[in-house]
Amino acid sequence: MLPLSPEKLWTEARALQAKGKLQRARKLFQQARKQAPRAPGLAVELGVLEAQMGLFKHAVPTLLDAIKLAPQSPNAHYNLAEIYRAVGQYDRATTSFHKALQLDSGYAEAKFGLGDVLLSQGDAAQALPYLEQAAQKLPDDAEVQTVLAQALLELDQPQRALSLLSSIVRTHEDYLAGNIEFLRALNSHARPSQVARHIRSMEKTFNMDEVLDSFDYESPASTSALELLADCYQAGALHDRSRQVGKILHRRKSSRHSGAMLLGTLAIQDGDFDAAETWLNQTIELRPDATDAMYRLSTINRLGLTAEPVLLKQLKNAAGTSASNRYYGGLALYRLLSRAGRPKEAFEALAAAKAVRAQEYPYHPAAVERGNANNKQVFTPAFFEKRRREGHSGKGCIFIVGMMRSGTTLTEQILAAHSKVHAGGERDDMMSIVESLRHDMTKVTDMPTDWAATVGKKLHEEMFGEADGASFATDKLPGNIDYAGLIRFLLPEAKFIYCHRTPQDCALSTFEQNFSTSVRVSYDLKAIAHKYAYHEDIARYWMDTCNFDMFDLDYDAMVQDPEPHVRNLLDFCGLEFEENCLYPNEVKREIRTASVYQVRQPITPKSVGRWKTYEEELEPFTSELACLRKKLGLQTT
Repeated sequence: MLPLSPEKLWTEARALQAKGKLQRARKLFQQARKQAPRAPGLAVELGVLEAQMGLFKHAVPTLLDAIKLAPQSPNAHYNLAEIYRAVGQYDRATTSFHKALQLDSGYAEAKFGLGDVLLSQGDAAQALPYLEQAAQKLPDDAEVQTVLAQALLELDQPQRALSLLSSIVRTHEDYLAGNIEFLRALNSHARPSQVARHIRSMEKTFNMDEVLDSFDYESPASTSALELLADCYQAGALHDRSRQVGKILHRRKSSRHSGAMLLGTLAIQDGDFDAAETWLNQTIELRPDATDAMYRLSTINRLGLTAEPVLLKQLKNAAGTSASNRYYGGLALYRLLSRAGRPKEAFEALAAAKAVRAQEYPYHPAAVERGNANNKQVFTPAFFEKRRREGHSGKGCIFIVGMMRSGTTLTEQILAAHSKVHAGGERDDMMSIVESLRHDMTKVTDMPTDWAATVGKKLHEEMFGEADGASFATDKLPGNIDYAGLIRFLLPEAKFIYCHRTPQDCALSTFEQNFSTSVRVSYDLKAIAHKYAYHEDIARYWMDTCNFDMFDLDYDAMVQDPEPHVRNLLDFCGLEFEENCLYPNEVKREIRTASVYQVRQPITPKSVGRWKTYEEELEPFTSELACLRKKLGLQTT
């Protein structure tokens, strides 16, 4: 039998490669090369196959031979660059990608490879144009689009990135990497409800047990992805899945501390403080500088004074400690020293921690002032008289509003104890509606006459989506005080409960909490004063000018003598009195706000007047609030 020609060997090798029979394919490619050693295309395909098999040490010289044979072949340079990229030799990869693009300036795959290498090296600005050009040429390539989104996120362009990733997961719903990246972007730049919706969607699309089993748990990238999934499962209230991830992380030596941290945090949310203490102490044993774990222990009063030296060192070591460690160290030290009867030292630690965040995330007072002005421009008594019949007629929606830390969580917990109430927590329905208006309330006046009924009906349905037959559903996002006019337009039958307390107690409680970076007001006492004054201003406008029927709930008075206030609250809502409502601490439900510890305790007035311990330290708030109240014509006592 005559030997096969190089062409026939080449053809058969390709067929074997397509069937996944790589070893046999390689042998045929090698035989073909012996017969046709000066065929550059053959050398390129053999090099690609060897790379596919992970034989990079063989693939590189094979492709270098191809380049010697055909130095003007962009394909040879491109494939060599891809191998260098795969083994992390980024400088060589960059050189080879550039050479491929010099020979073929429109080579989309080479542009993507070069952009990806530059992004991997931390140069997102230089990577972006290459990735954008590649994405334009390869619009259906999910990987290209996903890496472009990663670059946009690095360059602080979250809206472009989120839009792009949203499109990717719609058109390539089974592309896991795109879904993971979309989760990462949502987790960093969107609201928890959006994260929750997407992680629930992924549960329907993927077999997540298989996904979790597929991770190489020892690699840093896999650990990061697992930690991300855990955060997202928490946001979606999928605690069993979140615990599953926590246990996976905890089994691995390299991520044991993050697993323990996750399991401790979940235990706090569930109200199991003994378990939380065990897990969080284990986190600290594994990572002695874990100030975030120490902070969580401090929130449930389980942190001992032996932690003081570590926390103080972390807080004061600006050069050698991360901003996050300094921040959590200061918060934990504040709580620790406060309980030890050392208020001045405690507040000094708190102020130092907050200053770290205030510098990173400054408060913008002009936006708050503009919001009040727009509300007053649009939602006038004449507006409500003219358009009062346009909203949705659904009943049972209760909005608990006010300044943060004014008692909204306790109020909702009281209502949650009632047999006819579904507690929705801090929902973001209104924020989504406001985003659809581009945060400009003046656009409401241009909406067609059926807009309010359509949007109001959807809002009503969302609030009752998990109500399980309850007659009433709550939304206790305090900031909805800013949207009360819009709510009244959409849902004319909605009820409002306005919570308030002594301003200095409210300010202290806001300043000492660990809010997300989106709550920028919480990092500076003068900022809190500004927000407090303007929240009072708009509340008074709704009640005095627009005559909104808001239940005025005085937190300080209620905790001193709960029963009459609880009875009046229930009566306002249209609910019969139930004894359970006097014992909100016995309601078994997940609490995801800063009040998670307090609402697990019986109603008590012990937090009333706490501010007096820090009267001198709170002076920036007190004096600023007095000036702003005078400016706005508000009551100054």
